[in-house]
Amino acid sequence: MQVFELSLQICFTAPQPYEKASERIGSFVDTALGKTERHRSLHTTRTFKPYTFDLPYPLEAGRIYEAGKVYTVRIRTIREELAVYFIGRLPGSSAAGIQGLSAELELVPYYLLERVYSLTPVIMKTGQGYWRGGLPSKEYRDRLKNNLVKKYNFFCDTSISGDFTLFQRLEFRNRTPVKVPYKNIVLLGDKLSLTVSKDERAQALAYMALGTGIGENNARGCGFLSYRYGRF
Repeated sequence: MQVFELSLQICFTAPQPYEKASERIGSFVDTALGKTERHRSLHTTRTFKPYTFDLPYPLEAGRIYEAGKVYTVRIRTIREELAVYFIGRLPGSSAAGIQGLSAELELVPYYLLERVYSLTPVIMKTGQGYWRGGLPSKEYRDRLKNNLVKKYNFFCDTSISGDFTLFQRLEFRNRTPVKVPYKNIVLLGDKLSLTVSKDERAQALAYMALGTGIGENNARGCGFLSYRYGRF
Protein backbone atom coordinates (compact mmCIF):
# COMPACT_ATOMS: atom_id res chain seq x y z
CA MET A 1 0.00 0.00 0.00
CA GLN A 2 1.12 3.53 -0.78
CA VAL A 3 -0.22 6.90 0.33
CA PHE A 4 -0.34 9.69 -2.26
CA GLU A 5 -0.66 13.36 -1.31
CA LEU A 6 -2.00 16.01 -3.65
CA SER A 7 -1.17 19.60 -2.66
CA LEU A 8 -3.87 21.62 -4.42
CA GLN A 9 -3.96 25.39 -4.55
CA ILE A 10 -7.46 26.85 -4.49
CA CYS A 11 -9.26 30.12 -4.01
CA PHE A 12 -12.77 30.80 -2.76
CA THR A 13 -15.09 32.90 -4.89
CA ALA A 14 -16.64 34.45 -1.77
CA PRO A 15 -15.52 34.80 1.87
CA GLN A 16 -15.83 31.43 3.60
CA PRO A 17 -16.13 30.74 7.36
CA TYR A 18 -13.62 28.25 8.69
CA GLU A 19 -16.43 26.02 9.99
CA LYS A 20 -17.95 25.61 6.50
CA ALA A 21 -14.73 24.95 4.59
CA SER A 22 -14.84 21.14 4.85
CA GLU A 23 -18.36 21.06 3.39
CA ARG A 24 -17.24 23.21 0.47
CA ILE A 25 -14.17 21.12 -0.27
CA GLY A 26 -16.17 17.90 0.02
CA SER A 27 -18.66 19.19 -2.55
CA PHE A 28 -15.81 20.35 -4.79
CA VAL A 29 -14.27 16.85 -4.73
CA ASP A 30 -17.69 15.20 -5.18
CA THR A 31 -18.25 17.25 -8.34
CA ALA A 32 -14.98 15.97 -9.78
CA LEU A 33 -15.90 12.38 -8.92
CA GLY A 34 -19.23 12.86 -10.67
CA LYS A 35 -17.55 13.48 -14.02
CA THR A 36 -17.19 9.77 -14.81
CA GLU A 37 -19.45 6.82 -14.08
CA ARG A 38 -16.66 4.87 -12.40
CA HIS A 39 -15.78 7.63 -9.99
CA ARG A 40 -19.40 8.63 -9.47
CA SER A 41 -20.07 5.21 -7.93
CA LEU A 42 -17.15 5.76 -5.54
CA HIS A 43 -18.91 8.88 -4.29
CA THR A 44 -22.42 7.40 -4.07
CA THR A 45 -21.67 3.92 -2.67
CA ARG A 46 -22.00 3.69 1.10
CA THR A 47 -18.66 2.14 1.97
CA PHE A 48 -15.19 3.10 3.16
CA LYS A 49 -13.61 5.81 1.00
CA PRO A 50 -9.93 5.60 -0.01
CA TYR A 51 -9.27 9.33 0.41
CA THR A 52 -9.51 12.24 2.80
CA PHE A 53 -8.47 15.90 2.93
CA ASP A 54 -7.26 18.67 5.21
CA LEU A 55 -8.61 22.16 5.75
CA PRO A 56 -7.18 24.98 3.60
CA TYR A 57 -4.13 26.74 4.96
CA PRO A 58 -2.97 29.20 6.00
CA LEU A 59 -5.87 29.78 8.38
CA GLU A 60 -6.82 33.43 8.74
CA ALA A 61 -6.71 35.00 12.21
CA GLY A 62 -10.39 35.91 11.94
CA ARG A 63 -11.31 32.34 10.87
CA ILE A 64 -12.73 33.62 7.58
CA TYR A 65 -11.07 32.55 4.33
CA GLU A 66 -10.81 35.52 1.97
CA ALA A 67 -12.27 35.57 -1.53
CA GLY A 68 -9.63 35.41 -4.26
CA LYS A 69 -6.74 34.57 -1.92
CA VAL A 70 -4.75 31.41 -2.69
CA TYR A 71 -4.85 28.59 -0.13
CA THR A 72 -3.52 25.04 -0.16
CA VAL A 73 -5.55 21.90 0.48
CA ARG A 74 -3.93 18.51 0.94
CA ILE A 75 -5.87 15.56 -0.44
CA ARG A 76 -4.55 12.08 0.33
CA THR A 77 -5.51 8.70 -1.08
CA ILE A 78 -4.27 5.11 -1.02
CA ARG A 79 -5.30 4.61 -4.66
CA GLU A 80 -2.75 5.68 -7.27
CA GLU A 81 -5.39 5.75 -10.00
CA LEU A 82 -7.51 8.12 -7.92
CA ALA A 83 -4.51 10.36 -7.20
CA VAL A 84 -3.83 10.62 -10.94
CA TYR A 85 -7.52 11.32 -11.58
CA PHE A 86 -7.58 14.10 -8.99
CA ILE A 87 -4.50 15.84 -10.35
CA GLY A 88 -6.00 15.67 -13.83
CA ARG A 89 -9.45 16.96 -12.80
CA LEU A 90 -9.18 19.32 -9.84
CA PRO A 91 -6.75 21.98 -11.16
CA GLY A 92 -8.75 24.34 -13.34
CA SER A 93 -12.14 23.08 -12.19
CA SER A 94 -14.75 25.19 -10.41
CA ALA A 95 -17.54 24.06 -8.08
CA ALA A 96 -19.08 24.78 -4.68
CA GLY A 97 -17.62 28.29 -4.58
CA ILE A 98 -14.07 26.99 -5.11
CA GLN A 99 -11.71 27.50 -8.02
CA GLY A 100 -9.01 24.86 -8.39
CA LEU A 101 -5.60 26.19 -9.43
CA SER A 102 -2.31 24.29 -9.66
CA ALA A 103 -1.41 21.03 -7.92
CA GLU A 104 1.56 18.82 -7.06
CA LEU A 105 1.49 15.09 -6.36
CA GLU A 106 3.94 13.22 -4.16
CA LEU A 107 4.26 9.95 -2.28
CA VAL A 108 4.17 9.87 1.52
CA PRO A 109 7.17 7.65 2.41
CA TYR A 110 6.61 4.52 4.47
CA TYR A 111 8.81 4.86 7.54
CA LEU A 112 8.22 3.83 11.12
CA LEU A 113 5.65 6.15 12.65
CA GLU A 114 6.09 7.32 16.21
CA ARG A 115 2.98 9.48 16.49
CA VAL A 116 0.00 10.68 14.47
CA TYR A 117 -2.10 13.77 15.18
CA SER A 118 -5.57 14.60 13.92
CA LEU A 119 -5.56 18.01 12.23
CA THR A 120 -9.31 17.83 11.64
CA PRO A 121 -11.83 16.47 14.15
CA VAL A 122 -12.15 12.71 14.59
CA ILE A 123 -15.81 11.68 14.38
CA MET A 124 -17.27 8.62 16.08
CA LYS A 125 -21.03 8.16 15.78
CA THR A 126 -23.08 6.37 18.41
CA GLY A 127 -26.80 5.83 18.92
CA GLN A 128 -26.74 8.70 21.41
CA GLY A 129 -24.79 11.08 19.17
CA TYR A 130 -21.51 12.32 20.66
CA TRP A 131 -19.71 9.47 22.41
CA ARG A 132 -18.87 11.19 25.70
CA GLY A 133 -21.39 10.37 28.37
CA GLY A 134 -22.43 7.22 26.50
CA LEU A 135 -19.19 5.29 26.05
CA PRO A 136 -16.31 4.59 28.42
CA SER A 137 -12.96 5.79 27.10
CA LYS A 138 -11.74 2.19 26.63
CA GLU A 139 -14.66 1.44 24.31
CA TYR A 140 -13.95 4.62 22.38
CA ARG A 141 -10.37 3.47 21.93
CA ASP A 142 -11.50 -0.03 20.89
CA ARG A 143 -13.96 1.38 18.33
CA LEU A 144 -11.27 3.61 16.87
CA LYS A 145 -9.03 0.57 16.45
CA ASN A 146 -11.78 -1.69 15.08
CA ASN A 147 -12.70 0.93 12.50
CA LEU A 148 -9.11 0.97 11.19
CA VAL A 149 -8.91 -2.84 11.17
CA LYS A 150 -12.11 -3.01 9.11
CA LYS A 151 -10.80 -0.38 6.69
CA TYR A 152 -7.53 -2.26 6.26
CA ASN A 153 -9.30 -5.57 5.63
CA PHE A 154 -11.65 -3.88 3.15
CA PHE A 155 -8.98 -2.09 1.15
CA CYS A 156 -6.39 -4.88 1.25
CA ASP A 157 -8.84 -7.79 0.88
CA THR A 158 -7.42 -9.51 3.93
CA SER A 159 -8.74 -10.59 7.34
CA ILE A 160 -6.34 -9.54 10.07
CA SER A 161 -7.74 -9.63 13.58
CA GLY A 162 -7.36 -6.95 16.21
CA ASP A 163 -5.23 -9.00 18.62
CA PHE A 164 -2.41 -6.47 18.80
CA THR A 165 -1.74 -3.08 20.37
CA LEU A 166 -2.37 -0.32 17.87
CA PHE A 167 -1.81 2.78 19.96
CA GLN A 168 0.35 2.84 23.04
CA ARG A 169 -1.14 6.15 24.12
CA LEU A 170 -4.16 8.24 23.19
CA GLU A 171 -4.45 11.89 24.22
CA PHE A 172 -7.30 14.32 23.67
CA ARG A 173 -6.12 17.74 22.54
CA ASN A 174 -9.50 19.49 22.91
CA ARG A 175 -11.23 20.48 26.13
CA THR A 176 -14.67 20.71 24.57
CA PRO A 177 -16.16 18.90 21.54
CA VAL A 178 -15.24 20.32 18.13
CA LYS A 179 -18.23 21.18 15.92
CA VAL A 180 -18.39 19.88 12.35
CA PRO A 181 -21.31 21.08 10.15
CA TYR A 182 -22.67 18.19 8.08
CA LYS A 183 -25.89 17.99 6.04
CA ASN A 184 -27.78 20.63 8.03
CA ILE A 185 -26.72 19.13 11.37
CA VAL A 186 -23.65 19.52 13.55
CA LEU A 187 -21.45 16.54 14.42
CA LEU A 188 -19.14 16.64 17.42
CA GLY A 189 -15.59 15.37 17.23
CA ASP A 190 -12.22 15.39 18.94
CA LYS A 191 -8.60 16.28 18.20
CA LEU A 192 -6.34 13.33 19.06
CA SER A 193 -2.66 12.64 19.54
CA LEU A 194 -1.83 8.93 19.17
CA THR A 195 1.44 7.16 19.91
CA VAL A 196 1.75 4.26 17.48
CA SER A 197 2.80 0.80 18.63
CA LYS A 198 5.95 -0.78 17.17
CA ASP A 199 3.90 -3.79 16.03
CA GLU A 200 4.19 -4.32 12.27
CA ARG A 201 0.40 -4.46 11.86
CA ALA A 202 -0.03 -1.29 13.89
CA GLN A 203 2.47 0.49 11.67
CA ALA A 204 0.66 -0.70 8.52
CA LEU A 205 -2.72 0.53 9.82
CA ALA A 206 -1.33 3.88 10.93
CA TYR A 207 0.29 4.42 7.54
CA MET A 208 -2.98 3.55 5.79
CA ALA A 209 -4.78 6.05 8.04
CA LEU A 210 -2.59 8.83 6.62
CA GLY A 211 -4.39 8.24 3.32
CA THR A 212 -7.87 7.33 4.53
CA GLY A 213 -8.25 9.31 7.73
CA ILE A 214 -9.15 7.96 11.15
CA GLY A 215 -12.65 7.57 12.56
CA GLU A 216 -15.68 8.33 10.36
CA ASN A 217 -16.73 10.88 7.70
CA ASN A 218 -13.22 10.93 6.24
CA ALA A 219 -14.46 11.83 2.74
CA ARG A 220 -15.89 14.96 4.38
CA GLY A 221 -12.46 15.93 5.69
CA CYS A 222 -12.69 14.44 9.19
CA GLY A 223 -9.84 12.57 10.85
CA PHE A 224 -7.06 13.91 8.61
CA LEU A 225 -3.70 13.09 10.20
CA SER A 226 -0.32 14.71 10.52
CA TYR A 227 2.54 12.46 11.57
CA ARG A 228 5.98 12.18 13.08
CA TYR A 229 8.45 9.49 12.16
CA GLY A 230 10.35 7.78 14.93
CA ARG A 231 13.46 5.77 15.64
CA PHE A 232 12.86 2.37 17.14
